[in-house]
Amino acid sequence: MNIFNLLTKEKKVAGIEISDLVIRVAYFRRKKKIVYNNTKELEEKDLVLSETPLPAKIVSGGVILNKELLGKILKNIWRKEKLNKRYAIVSIQEDKIYSRNFPFPKTENKEHLKQAVSLAVDFQLPFKKENIYVGWENTNTAKSGVEVLISTIPKNIADDYVKVMDSAGISILALESHLSSISRSILLKEGEVTLITKNNQNSTTIFSLKDKALLFSRTIPSIIINKDNTISDEISKIKNYLESETMLKIKELPLAKAQAKNEYTKGAPLNQNTETQSKWLICLGSAIRGEIPKGKDEQISLLPIGTVEAYEYQKSKIFITLMRNIIIGVSLFFLLTFLAAYLFIFSLSETVNRAENGIPITPVSSDVIQKESLIKEVNSLTLVSQAILSTTPNWSLLIDEINSRTTNGIIILNFRVPSIKDTMNITGVSKDRETLNLFKKSLQESTYITGVELPINNLEQKENIPFSISFHLKDPSILYYK
Repeated sequence: MNIFNLLTKEKKVAGIEISDLVIRVAYFRRKKKIVYNNTKELEEKDLVLSETPLPAKIVSGGVILNKELLGKILKNIWRKEKLNKRYAIVSIQEDKIYSRNFPFPKTENKEHLKQAVSLAVDFQLPFKKENIYVGWENTNTAKSGVEVLISTIPKNIADDYVKVMDSAGISILALESHLSSISRSILLKEGEVTLITKNNQNSTTIFSLKDKALLFSRTIPSIIINKDNTISDEISKIKNYLESETMLKIKELPLAKAQAKNEYTKGAPLNQNTETQSKWLICLGSAIRGEIPKGKDEQISLLPIGTVEAYEYQKSKIFITLMRNIIIGVSLFFLLTFLAAYLFIFSLSETVNRAENGIPITPVSSDVIQKESLIKEVNSLTLVSQAILSTTPNWSLLIDEINSRTTNGIIILNFRVPSIKDTMNITGVSKDRETLNLFKKSLQESTYITGVELPINNLEQKENIPFSISFHLKDPSILYYK
């Protein structure tokens, strides 16, 4: 097995739609590569769709009510579709997701824009920052300046989805709303503002899109819709508002009549049946996001870390699991080899003892000679394996040491190890400066590492402080297998 290829090969991602009554999955399956004029290589893909009904009282309004059962259902879907090696973009109902567009002055510096967004989150959102996860993206819709879409979700709701995916054995890269997924897959006229009505199990969402950008959204619970004309009146008010803001004619479209983009309707399973297309727009949009090249996905993800960092985290988790399994396998091999050698030597010893005591013994057969030769080969392989392990660092010791010294309020985003003798680096986010200092002190007390350095920056920032800590091993040999 080539471990390097395992860790660097192109990621494969499936899109998952989770609603109150159904789970839908979409993914692209590679067929073959076609070469044109010996220069250009294209890859044909088949779109695969799967739908599984959800029993009542498992998910309601985007909130998970039964995590254990939902995890089992997702695990069965993943096994049935043979998606075990795929990552996932998860799209959930928008009822508990708050989204709003913020205008900012035009800036060429991305870091300045990031700081401006952070201030908007601190002072202009109707939630406490410590209770929510925040994601944002540049919509590129402003004629002058920059317009940024900021979305938030309560931490407990997002954490439940992460736990369920983990229990199902699914590596999640991003968590987003149904509206974000729809914006990628729906067929709309370029430059036109479309007002779309989406009916959910216990609510109705009215939202507008222009060139894949979400301009406005409002979700109205069914309990408020107590009159037949409530929705139509609300649509009329929103339409008048958007027309005055954009100076454009607004087109109305029920989501049930929406179509998918032409490039996804050329073959099965989607066809020209509008009803068939509209119900697949959400999971299809998530799958389309999964096709974005690694490192270029800057769209909103309502997780503690961004999509790029989530991919690196999942890749590191796979590597650590692989190394753990290899170590366990090699250990079992050594144990079985030792037992076989011990039993064989014990048998030979008993034979020699009987011969010395005058007890007649039978001549050594050819099978015994062959077994002796086999034992010598096994011993030789054992020595080679021991030599390989003696030069292989046991990274799990260092990872366990860092995990044991990570205090509450510290989130580690990246762990960079150039080599066992070089300076190592940990980057992450601390709840506050006191927590960060406690984390530094905890690392300094470690028996494994030394030279802990924490550059001081962002002194004006009191909470959610980004940090970068460097250190090196006191004795690199302690990580090698003995």
